[in-house]
Amino acid sequence: MGKKNPEEEVFEFRIKFYHSGSDFRNQRHFMALNHSAALEMFEFASRKDSIEVEVIGLDRWNRWANRWEPSEELVDEEVGIVS
Repeated sequence: MGKKNPEEEVFEFRIKFYHSGSDFRNQRHFMALNHSAALEMFEFASRKDSIEVEVIGLDRWNRWANRWEPSEELVDEEVGIVS
């Protein structure tokens, strides 16, 4: 059995966000190679559902430590989806 290429490892990401004009915090989970790919999937899903959101957090699941850890890149920009 060969070793896996570390560049092909898939991680679970948790994106925390607010719907535009709401104080209700929500989250969605995505499996991706990196945080950029997870955010792209989230933006696509938000656009598809015609919702405007404000991203407030991005975490990656560390399966070895059995906990969520903040992603290396902090999300500072708002993801605005136009209907």
